[in-house]
Amino acid sequence: MKNKPLYLGIMFIILMNLLILSCVSTDKNTFPEPKIKSGTTKVSGIIENFEFKEGEEKAIVKLFVPNPVSGVPFRLETSLNKDGSFEFDVPLEADYMIGIINIEALNKNLIIGLGTAKETKLTIIDNKNGNIGIILSNPIGLTTEDALNLGEVLTQMYTTPSADSTYYKMAPKDFASVAIKNMEKILNIAANDTTLSLSTKNFVKNEYKLYYLSGCLLDYAGYIELNYQNFKTKEEPDNFTPQKPDISYYSFLQYFDLNNPQYIYNTTYSEVFQKILFDNTLNIPKIEDTPIDEWLKGVKTILATLIGSDNGLFYDMLAVNTYISQFENELKPLSEKQIANIKNYFKNKDFSKILLKRNEEIIRLAEQTTSPIIRNTPSVENKELMNTIISQYKGKAVFVDFWATWCGPCLSAMKEFREVKRNYKNKDIVFVYTTNTSSPLKLWEEKIKGIGGEQYYLSGEQWDYLLDSFDFSGIPTYQLYDANGILKDQITGYPGNIKMQQIIDEILPKK
Repeated sequence: MKNKPLYLGIMFIILMNLLILSCVSTDKNTFPEPKIKSGTTKVSGIIENFEFKEGEEKAIVKLFVPNPVSGVPFRLETSLNKDGSFEFDVPLEADYMIGIINIEALNKNLIIGLGTAKETKLTIIDNKNGNIGIILSNPIGLTTEDALNLGEVLTQMYTTPSADSTYYKMAPKDFASVAIKNMEKILNIAANDTTLSLSTKNFVKNEYKLYYLSGCLLDYAGYIELNYQNFKTKEEPDNFTPQKPDISYYSFLQYFDLNNPQYIYNTTYSEVFQKILFDNTLNIPKIEDTPIDEWLKGVKTILATLIGSDNGLFYDMLAVNTYISQFENELKPLSEKQIANIKNYFKNKDFSKILLKRNEEIIRLAEQTTSPIIRNTPSVENKELMNTIISQYKGKAVFVDFWATWCGPCLSAMKEFREVKRNYKNKDIVFVYTTNTSSPLKLWEEKIKGIGGEQYYLSGEQWDYLLDSFDFSGIPTYQLYDANGILKDQITGYPGNIKMQQIIDEILPKK
């Protein structure tokens, strides 16, 4: 009996520990908390019952993995083996991530979880009726239903229009309040879905929130101008200049809790930082050779109240992205002083490791990229515009890229395409890039430094005419003209490096 209090105390501690462990292991509201960490993992899979089509010698499997630090996703390709198996060695910039596998032969996209501590294994059963079954083993706990349905739920959210209204008549702060309410209605699509796990629902909601933040709230001028064109009356003029929001407009940033480490999983996280860095009202200074601590002191006087914090992941990611913008927008390598600043600032040395590795790649790319040539748009009728542009390059093939600074897929495709484009440096082909006034001029001038080629900045009217006359509504869209100025191909959405290189090779002048 003398030992009963001690015995009860020990039992109480054990029970409390079990309870705590139980709470941790059964909390499936979120994925494991990711940390920035440079590493690799393996993805292996097999398609059971797979058969090559007659005359087909190979089938391609693609893997897309976002990179939270460098902002440049890994796009890996491999061919199925004869038994339907495939394997990837995957570089990662965080210890946990989410990737997308595309099986061309089955016309399917599957979402998979990745982690540096455990291999991801995937078995796909081809039921020969357009449907598939899967068995998935992965380190973040994605379920089979998650892998099959996550993409469809997110697509439904992207394609559901927010409430139609004449937002251009509202004051900016009133617009922000209404826009967030509209966003929350669309978030209910994920909340009410019956196929996804709770952690995957939260991932999907985060992905949409960041998408909405980047493409709507942080692109106020572009979004409002588009709204004006869609809802203006016949009596209102075609030309329209949106109001310029003041600093108080950005108080909505607190709502998004941008210190949340779960955002590391999301593809749009880095886009948000790029929008903040180039916002004309926030007017964040370039870092140049300024020590990061010193630069952040000035930045926090602008952002701390708006973000709701003066420390945390947000500021590390913002510092990372100011160097990434230098890489991607200007193709400008780090100076020796910047390298020293990076090594001195980041407590997590994997940030430094990833930035310095990307710097080595930028040095190589910078040597192969020419400066952009800004062309005046020809003063001709809209119906003659494209012919007039193409006629300037007689005797050469012409690759035309319709893009915008706010278009994430456009910018991702350009980064991926660099590896192909360098093969045509001394060939008879001209790379032409066209955008319009929905791309803020200051940001456009920065972005094209890392793109090169022949650049055209069209009016909204010219842009709309070209989209209508060539019958496409989405970007990126690519047009390929032969040396005689004849349009040979038009593609919406980047088809991948292998396919794009094949298309370009077909239009090059034969010697």
